Amino acid sequence: MLPKKSTRIRKEEIVQAAIQVIGAQGVNSLTIAAIAGRAGMSEANIYRHFGGKQEILSALADFIGTEVMGKAAAIAGGSGPPLEKLRAIFFSHVSLIAELPGIPRFIFSDEVHLGDRELSRVIAQRMAGYVETLAGIIAAGIAEGEIRNSLAPRETALTMLGMIQFTALRWTVAGTSFDIRDEAKKLWDNFMHLIR
Repeated sequence: MLPKKSTRIRKEEIVQAAIQVIGAQGVNSLTIAAIAGRAGMSEANIYRHFGGKQEILSALADFIGTEVMGKAAAIAGGSGPPLEKLRAIFFSHVSLIAELPGIPRFIFSDEVHLGDRELSRVIAQRMAGYVETLAGIIAAGIAEGEIRNSLAPRETALTMLGMIQFTALRWTVAGTSFDIRDEAKKLWDNFMHLIR
């Protein structure tokens, strides 16, 4: 008999299943039955770990916050030149989107923009922290002479995030029909020409 999985592992599996459902079918198709089918467990088992769909969406927002914004903060706090940190954050974010297309579909959904106000508040707060982290790296790059001193750190951070978000939007609208990593590389090379 297989050992029983911990609550933490079960919750992670449920969140991963939710991201996969959203990636394949969109947020409107996210039901407890769809999550259960994708996770290979019963609906009752889902309800053992979450009170319902809204709790799963909140857990999904936490997951995205940790994977994207948490990773950016860890890279920012590490060693290395500012431009290398920005590059690592940029490609880490793009890679996560390429692996989990449910992330941009969730972030761009009405569920986030018009649905649960607490959910949108939490995501907006995480995004603001992300911008602040990037702006800090950019300010350090300016101070160290890696980045043009005429640039505004916050607006440059927003430009960098805009490259990611608009590319993710185009990619999902196009049915993931182009190589998002290849597109990201071209955009990054162009961004470097603009900010150095």
